[in-house]
Amino acid sequence: MNELKLKWRRIEEEYRCVARANRAGISYPPAKVAEVEELRREVEEILLVLGRFRQEATAVAGCSKTSPSLTIELVGKETRRKVNEIFSCLMLANVSIIGVYGMGGVGKTAILRHVYDRLFEDLGWDVFWVSVPQDFSVYALQEEIANVVGLDNLSSEKDVERRAGLLYGHLNAKNRSILILDGLWMHFEVKDVGIPVETGKVKLVVTTRSLDVCRMMLCQKQIKIELLDMEDSWRLFSEKLCFPGELLQGVEQIARSLLDRCYGLPLGIIEIATRMGGAEEVHEWRGMLGRLEDSRMELDMFKRLQLSYLNLGNDQVQQCFLHLVLCFQEDLVCSRVSREDLIESFIDEGLLGGIATRQGLHDRGNTILDKIRVAGLLDPEKEYRSLHPLTRDMALGIVASTTHMVKAYMGLKETPEEVFWTDHLEKVFLQGNKIEEIPYGISPNCPKLTRLSLNANDMLRVIHESFFRHLKGLTVLDLGDTGITELPDSISQLERLEALLLRSCLALRFIPYVGKLVSLRKLDLQGCESLEEVPEGMEMLVNLRYLALDGTEIKTLQEGVLGKLVNLQYLAIEKLRAGEEVKLTAVEALYCSVATVETFNACVGYLERNSCRWYRLALGAPDDSLLWFMDETERSVLINSCDHIAARVDGTSGDGCALLPESVQSLELSKCHKMKRAMKWEWLTSLLPNLKEIRIYSCEKLEEIIGGPLPSGATCGLTYLGVNGCNNMKRVLLTQDMLGHLPFLQAISVKHCKGIEVIIGTVAKTTNLSIPKLMRLSLRNLPELKSVCDGNMSCDSLQWISVDNCPELKSICGGTKSYDSLWWIYIYNCPKLKRIPVLLALLDSGLPSRPPSPRKIWIDRQTWESLEWDHPLARSSLEHFVKILEPELRRDLVMSQLGKRCDIEFESLVPSVVSGPPLSPNLEADEASSRHALAPSIVCRPRISTPLLQISGAKERIPSIDLDTCHNWPIAVKPPSGRVSVSSQRRRRRRSGGSVRSERSSDTRRAALPPAPAPDHASRDLKGPFRRLEVHRPPAEIETYRPTAEGG
Repeated sequence: MNELKLKWRRIEEEYRCVARANRAGISYPPAKVAEVEELRREVEEILLVLGRFRQEATAVAGCSKTSPSLTIELVGKETRRKVNEIFSCLMLANVSIIGVYGMGGVGKTAILRHVYDRLFEDLGWDVFWVSVPQDFSVYALQEEIANVVGLDNLSSEKDVERRAGLLYGHLNAKNRSILILDGLWMHFEVKDVGIPVETGKVKLVVTTRSLDVCRMMLCQKQIKIELLDMEDSWRLFSEKLCFPGELLQGVEQIARSLLDRCYGLPLGIIEIATRMGGAEEVHEWRGMLGRLEDSRMELDMFKRLQLSYLNLGNDQVQQCFLHLVLCFQEDLVCSRVSREDLIESFIDEGLLGGIATRQGLHDRGNTILDKIRVAGLLDPEKEYRSLHPLTRDMALGIVASTTHMVKAYMGLKETPEEVFWTDHLEKVFLQGNKIEEIPYGISPNCPKLTRLSLNANDMLRVIHESFFRHLKGLTVLDLGDTGITELPDSISQLERLEALLLRSCLALRFIPYVGKLVSLRKLDLQGCESLEEVPEGMEMLVNLRYLALDGTEIKTLQEGVLGKLVNLQYLAIEKLRAGEEVKLTAVEALYCSVATVETFNACVGYLERNSCRWYRLALGAPDDSLLWFMDETERSVLINSCDHIAARVDGTSGDGCALLPESVQSLELSKCHKMKRAMKWEWLTSLLPNLKEIRIYSCEKLEEIIGGPLPSGATCGLTYLGVNGCNNMKRVLLTQDMLGHLPFLQAISVKHCKGIEVIIGTVAKTTNLSIPKLMRLSLRNLPELKSVCDGNMSCDSLQWISVDNCPELKSICGGTKSYDSLWWIYIYNCPKLKRIPVLLALLDSGLPSRPPSPRKIWIDRQTWESLEWDHPLARSSLEHFVKILEPELRRDLVMSQLGKRCDIEFESLVPSVVSGPPLSPNLEADEASSRHALAPSIVCRPRISTPLLQISGAKERIPSIDLDTCHNWPIAVKPPSGRVSVSSQRRRRRRSGGSVRSERSSDTRRAALPPAPAPDHASRDLKGPFRRLEVHRPPAEIETYRPTAEGG
């Protein structure tokens, strides 16, 4: 056998060299052709010998094995770990069905082949391998299984149920066997096929591209096969390349760019490496890179990936998937687009036609996204927002080049030449470029053109009048995130236009007459902060369904206009006048503020009567004064400067109280200075069943959050509780009795409350307190806080603790409790703290072991050195996980949150203004909402998924910071202009020479700095109806955060 293996390897190497030359177009003399044929015969002989050997071994062992294709060598520790994990799961008595899932080409089959060989060789079990037919049916699957298990008479039986009985009996008669179903596209009932998993005689392993298939198959173990990391990707690439010696520097740079395009997908890595084998010249590699980037490559891997697309089946779903790729290709690759944005784009394009209500449209959109996810085209663990670059390239290859011009994110500085603008064009995608101007003379004649995307060309300032002259068929025009100052008058002639998208055009000041745009269904002006006037002719837009004016200088619509927009379903505007709510007869989504309690209550009544699914309603938000951060809830209420609130009950008038709608999910109270109690238990447990989050800011006389008689046995669904700047709070925030009614509480945030001494108080100090769902705990600037819990606290789900500037704190968990789930600890300026909740078990040697899970501990030096430990070597055992918060590291912490997957930049921020104590990554957006995070004014464009924080007036620039992961770190700023703006910015691809590095290639796998923590429960995008929101900080607060002489 050893001799055969050596011969096999020699022949394989020679054959591959000949094959590579053949692919390069080199012709051969007859002698060389004969040599290749001889090699082929020798390969067949070896395979024949190996086959006979395996058959004889199987017969001797008395067990069965059906062979898949040849086993290939695995690369990387992670893939070998997956083999061991699957093998170990199969040894568990209580596991009968295992699901192995991952995107196409990730290596599921290769890993299962190793499991398969190991099962047979180590245990001698009956192992059956079935490649599931693509045209799946129970009948066909029964036939395939019968063929491999030796049930010859099944084909004579045509009834599916009787076939299942025969197959069941045959498999159940075996002692122990494992059935592997490779390539399952849809779930089935095992009893319908005839697989006796419940008897314990057969274990079932399925491979699939869909996590949902695993779940619906009731797999007790679901194992995801991940993409390779950068190191293993390069190792696999090098092995398959078979290049003698070292690659030239220029070649290696391009090779790594090619590898970036594969982004850890073994299928792509192997094929590209095989194709480039023997290529030595830089121009050959550069040509491959260019063809791959332009989606001009005919690769076998695209055919494999295309199976997922074909499996969508429905033409509508396929069109929606291609639309996502065309419109959001970079955003999806970088996981920076929201689910709602995807569905809104479906609606804009008319892909969900025939549905009258917004609720129905979103339900259909969600269904389509589910189908795309089930097909394995989007990563389900990243909320539909992750698209592999090669999947994107596969999809772009499907789109017809004659009807679609796709030149997005290519660094273009000018619009494509006239030759590209043919009369066959239907859709043009030019987003994400560097186009600065569309000058006079460019007037494409494209009568069939229905969509034009120029968004995210942030340098685009001018579009000349002539450009739209012959584009009369346009239905969707996207100019969002550009620098245009005005739209040309020719826009007014686009009478078929249905969606005009101008979101975050910061410099836009003028929109021409829109009265002729009678087909217009959507006008999105969100974030156009320079726009002061409503376009003329708005009252003529009777078909308008969607109007977003938030983030502009437009406060209200002219009187009488709302009454004419009879089909309006979505309205976002800064202010709603009294009585205007009755004119919103069709509105299903409302984002606005109102001035009085009476108007607020009238709006609440409207929302309740119409069962509105989406709203953000603010009471008493003064102009330019509040920053309204809300979580990803669909229904939120902000109440500012109102001293009395109550849960709404049918028939109640309010009597001066602001009434809360029954459907509200998130409540924020701010500057309610006379309010002593925020909430009654009766409201939480019966009248407000949907309330999940409560945030309270700067309520001077607030004594307790929830009060009144405790209901017997009743619970509420509250998951988040945040208090900030309430200095009259009682000594104890929550009591043990209260927690019994808050079983779903996941996050607690308490900041800037002078009177709080204990977060959770127990009846007796010996009491063991359990908070089973609590995952995150954030405490900051609590000068009297002595303990988190004055008993022993059990929080088995706790993952994340941040404690900042609590000088009297002595104990976090009230004992020597250790939380195995805890992976992130941040502690700064807690000099009296003696213990952190990490308890190290002792090994047989008596030495402390390392923690059971990866952890990060960020702590200042004084606190770290003052901690007490049960074992003298415990400190040294944890040093691997500890980062001491020196002033320099504090700045590194900021930099470590670089927007690796999002394009978020700090513009013109002088490093010296980043001041104060080391930044705590726990600071959620409510920090800014409490007016403590940023001193100057902030311009907010709500619901923009990737904000860009710009600080104008200074000279320097520092790298990107991902606000989604930083959770609004406390950065004190003193920009000369006194202004900070938050805007959306698309990622721009940088190209130089022949080397292009994918944006995703620079993710946390390459980062030398520590990775960002998982997004906080309270982390959120900017939400709400306000354009400009100033943040005021008391002088003493500002002083606290100024730079120190030591650079802190």
